[in-house]
Amino acid sequence: MYCTPKAVQEQILKRKLLTASGCAVTLNKDRPDAATRRPAFPDVPDDVLLHLLGHCDASSLLALETASRALLELLRSPARHKQQESLWCGCICARWPREGPALCSLGDHERRLGLRPRAPARQIYRAFCTKKDAEEDIENVVAPGEGALEELAFIAVVGDFAGVASWDEESDPVVGNREFLRWQPPSVLLGPFANLEAYEQGQATVAELMGDRLDRVRQELHVIDLRSFLCVTLVSPTVPEAVLITDVNWPHTPSYLQDGDAVFFTNSSCNSMSGFGECGACCLLSPTLALRPTPDNSRLLFVDFFPEARPPPRWQELLWNVEESRYPHFFHKPEELCEFVAEIIRQTHSR
Repeated sequence: MYCTPKAVQEQILKRKLLTASGCAVTLNKDRPDAATRRPAFPDVPDDVLLHLLGHCDASSLLALETASRALLELLRSPARHKQQESLWCGCICARWPREGPALCSLGDHERRLGLRPRAPARQIYRAFCTKKDAEEDIENVVAPGEGALEELAFIAVVGDFAGVASWDEESDPVVGNREFLRWQPPSVLLGPFANLEAYEQGQATVAELMGDRLDRVRQELHVIDLRSFLCVTLVSPTVPEAVLITDVNWPHTPSYLQDGDAVFFTNSSCNSMSGFGECGACCLLSPTLALRPTPDNSRLLFVDFFPEARPPPRWQELLWNVEESRYPHFFHKPEELCEFVAEIIRQTHSR
């Protein structure tokens, strides 16, 4: 039988898709359009299959969805969205064991009510699989979008743990009310301090406290726009540069800290926007985390990301506009900061 080039291409595409689905394919030489499938892993447990799928990239897993009759039925059946969510949450947790539970929790409220989530696990998988490092410099837009405050999901990471950060507020006697992003886990243990003697003296450095495991206090911040399902890493993996031990001499100690807690400070990350006003605009996020030592361990109290309303000392010279004799505008209020981050996401993925 004569095969047109189009028929040959269709056969090649079919074989690629079936191969991606974990099936062995045999073609009848006399009938090029006939293909039979036999499962390559007939007796592999579901949890093992999910770990295997965790090594696929987004395009391969979506190709598997196209090639698999069972997955297509899940995708096309509104009545089976619970099973579809369970499948994709399994894929998320298999591929990202650290961030997976936090990512899946974005749709927990609707799942508990038996509704289709506003943040479907399939879309979250695709967003996180295709995330990019945020562009540091973007251009101003004439008509920025609105409503980003309720549509951005922030995933905070500390060491081997991750959670969803939300906006919080506290009163500071020096600068007034401050709004910031906070993740406050109920029970996360980061291991014992390496140098208890230096800790007890209250003059330890970060390296002295954590020893050769600085990665335990490494921080990251990822952001997903739940309207476009695009994701960026806003704060790249960074290690604190200073630590202070709280004591009775601390001024204005918050009620959630007690004497002997270790508070770690990290240099601010900066994203800027040109063409905004006369001097442009920027966002400085300063990560801070606190640990409370326990016998043979240390508990993570919280990790915060503070939007600065004015430049910290090390940024003053860098951000000062000599011609205008002023600093750029600082995005530090939640509403304007989220609109700015949403534009960062859009421009990062459009380049």
